[in-house]
Amino acid sequence: MSGSGAFRERLFGAWVEIRENLGRSVLQALGVLLGVASVLGGFSISDSQRRRADQMFVKMGGLDKLNVQPKAAMKDGTPSALRQANLGLRDADATGGEALNSDAIQGVSRQKNTRTRVASSAADQDRQVSGIGGDYIPANGYGIAQGRGFSNAEMETGAAVVVLGTEAANTFFPSGEVLGQSLRIGDVPVTVIGTFQERVFRFREGQGNQFWWRNRIIAVPANLVQRRMNGDAYRRVDRVTFRIPDMNAMSGFAAKLKGLLKANHRLEEDFRLDDVAARIRRRQSQGDVYDIIFLLSGVLALVGGGIVNVNIQMASLKERVREVGVKMAIGASGREIFKSFMTEALLLTALGGLAGLLLGVGFSWGITSTLGIPLYMTPASFLWAYGLAATFGFLFALVPAWKASRLSPMEALRYE
Repeated sequence: MSGSGAFRERLFGAWVEIRENLGRSVLQALGVLLGVASVLGGFSISDSQRRRADQMFVKMGGLDKLNVQPKAAMKDGTPSALRQANLGLRDADATGGEALNSDAIQGVSRQKNTRTRVASSAADQDRQVSGIGGDYIPANGYGIAQGRGFSNAEMETGAAVVVLGTEAANTFFPSGEVLGQSLRIGDVPVTVIGTFQERVFRFREGQGNQFWWRNRIIAVPANLVQRRMNGDAYRRVDRVTFRIPDMNAMSGFAAKLKGLLKANHRLEEDFRLDDVAARIRRRQSQGDVYDIIFLLSGVLALVGGGIVNVNIQMASLKERVREVGVKMAIGASGREIFKSFMTEALLLTALGGLAGLLLGVGFSWGITSTLGIPLYMTPASFLWAYGLAATFGFLFALVPAWKASRLSPMEALRYE
């Protein structure tokens, strides 16, 4: 109890000293305030950007995807003769890949694109048509707004049916009557059996819809494009996507899949694997670099503020030499003097840190509002900012407190 009472007495004395020397105290707390606000603001802005990016990827269908596509040289470059002789990425690759680890794979989707004339009674345009198969709709974050999606039988037989995105539906059927209507894709008449839900995502407020192009989708069964439109007996595809919720199994599966595909493609690596989760991790590691920069800027502000604090405390100690001498003369030990000076310094650090947290929240909110993204703050950001302030406040208070505790009572009383 006596220890607790002594602490309360020191705390009260520190508060009185701060209040009576308000200007000096504000200068001492300013460095702490700016350092805490810098660390918290930097972390929060970085976290907000990354969280918004994660939300975008989730709306695109999730992070648990491994995409397989032909290399750019196969489409746009000059592939070697051996690569030209290969059959390319095919349905067989998707089937073989799924058999590698059927327990870990939640779904497999295929995509075969073609560009052709699309016509209805209201419009006639050159459009990209997406031939889809497997779990393409959920894997890419689509939902059905009206009608239905493709049945397994329609997927397998390549039935002449189509599901339209909202923009495509409004373009070719502006009257709003879509289901059951006829649409001509190339030379193939198809029937509209459903429409997709509108895809909307704005990374920043006031920004255009980043998913606008997804609302232009004209989706038909992949086999319809492969067999009937392209006459492709080998059933080539432009993309195969594997959904693997277990991130720990992703890298092992990717290695096995790469070996299988090389064996199927005459040991030619004419394909590329794109691990979406790995791409996100790389982006997060780049974000960690910015976090370190923000952390260092805050540390520099705290170091600068700490140096100023030491100078101010050393100057104030000269003004308080007689006060320290009186306290020692009436029985205060050097240890007690040390504790009183440390209590005052740490109280200033605590108050400056709290003010810095408030300033950091306001700063973060202002910047994210300007960027047009929601503010996201984690408890770890607050802990880092306040913990650094407490650490540096303690370290820079040691020297003045130690010097005060080492004063001689007789010399202190004679000091003018």
